Amino acid sequence: MVNTVARRDGGTAVPEAAPDAPTPGGARRWLSLGVRVLVIAAIAVGMVWSLISQWPQVRSTWQGLAWQAVVLSVLAALAGMVANTMAWRAAAADLEHRVSVPAALRICLVGQLGKYIPGSVWAYVLQVELSKRAGLPRARAFLATLVTLGLGVTAALGLGLLSLPSLREAAAGADDTYAESVRVALWIVAVLFPVALVCAVPRVLTALIQVALRVLRRPRLAHQLTWLGVLRVVGWSAVGYGLFGVHLWLLANAQAAPGVEGLLRCVGSFAIAMTVGMFAFLSPSGLGVREAVLVATLAPFLPGAGGVGAAIGIALASRLIFTIADVLAAGLAALSAARELRRGGVPATSGTAG
Repeated sequence: MVNTVARRDGGTAVPEAAPDAPTPGGARRWLSLGVRVLVIAAIAVGMVWSLISQWPQVRSTWQGLAWQAVVLSVLAALAGMVANTMAWRAAAADLEHRVSVPAALRICLVGQLGKYIPGSVWAYVLQVELSKRAGLPRARAFLATLVTLGLGVTAALGLGLLSLPSLREAAAGADDTYAESVRVALWIVAVLFPVALVCAVPRVLTALIQVALRVLRRPRLAHQLTWLGVLRVVGWSAVGYGLFGVHLWLLANAQAAPGVEGLLRCVGSFAIAMTVGMFAFLSPSGLGVREAVLVATLAPFLPGAGGVGAAIGIALASRLIFTIADVLAAGLAALSAARELRRGGVPATSGTAG
């Protein structure tokens, strides 16, 4: 039974639950806990499967890598993840919400573990949920993720131009190991890049966001997105993809000496590979698709070290290192959250609600 109590200020009456009415809060908490346990278990299974399934193929390459190259490669991958987090934070700021750096790191670095669950959307779902817990409305968190994803694709495809010569050669080749996947990647680049450039114009991007807010039944943005905000997101995303390319180049440099040309091609190919991997919806973190593009770029630099075989080993070693970096990044972010809680906590976000 529900009673209503008139407010003293003459406003609308508000409902008051009867003392003996059942409260659904306990059931919701248990359901929420169960969902979180299932998500964590799915992520753990996905990561373990990723490691175990690739180890037999990558073992010989891994054993041939100098520990210095592995450590520097992990650090480059971690730095790239932090740069991508800053891109997300810049997008949230241009959407009228300022998120503290520690909160943004927790949202993005812990949230990205969702990519180990088959289905590309889980990382973004987890990020939105973590954003809500940090005080950012789900609608704005979702839009910040979409803006970062879209402008990140623009930055990645721009950097991808550095590797087009080697990818075109690979697509024209007769090696079925990667030729067909590279052709698909080139078609995706050709179609997406012009669209991405148009959508990156603040006026166009703002109009798309207003449509999304209308669909979500949320208040419209009070202002148009700015060139400065867009350039910040694109700039941080470019830094992130550049560092990911350095991570790959460090591994290749341990097997051969690709030089400056190899560095530029590693940066471009990794950016394209990660972008194309997003379209492998049923593959955890783009498994298989990403490697084909990387192999096509690396193989010409490794003729004396095993050619395609060595390139496959390096591409798989790269994925293993990314898994290690994901765990380290999420662990450090979670540790910072625990420290913040012990200190009493600080506001994670500020700005207008959406």
